[in-house]
Amino acid sequence: MPEQTPVAPGPGLATVMIVNPDAKRRAHLSSALVAQGHQVETFNTARAAIDRLAPPRQTVVLVVHHELDTMTALDFIDEVRARGVYLPTIVTVPPHAVDAAVEAIRRGATDVLEEPLDDATLQESVAHVLAQTIRPAGPLLM
Repeated sequence: MPEQTPVAPGPGLATVMIVNPDAKRRAHLSSALVAQGHQVETFNTARAAIDRLAPPRQTVVLVVHHELDTMTALDFIDEVRARGVYLPTIVTVPPHAVDAAVEAIRRGATDVLEEPLDDATLQESVAHVLAQTIRPAGPLLM
């Protein structure tokens, strides 16, 4: 069962799904995003996160660790997209993993962040992804 915060996201904010096998990292990343007002769901396995995905009713951003329990972040992106779900995805990679970062972008990641992450870098990335994803509605034309 995913860990969830009870706070609903505010305007311009999102539900962020964190997929990371390390409990301390999940908690740290979650705290940084909750502090910005995002709703956060955390998952320790790729399968738990994939099973939770459905056509979203609100904005969802995925933050996926490069190595998961039974697959890599690249495999995760492929499987999610094979299900017809296209969500902004931030992949975290180890230091100097240029090949992994390039391949993540090729497979559809919206952003790639080098670990270890600091709160500000994660928060800025999520804000940037949301700015690209959520476009304000223009005036209605009659």
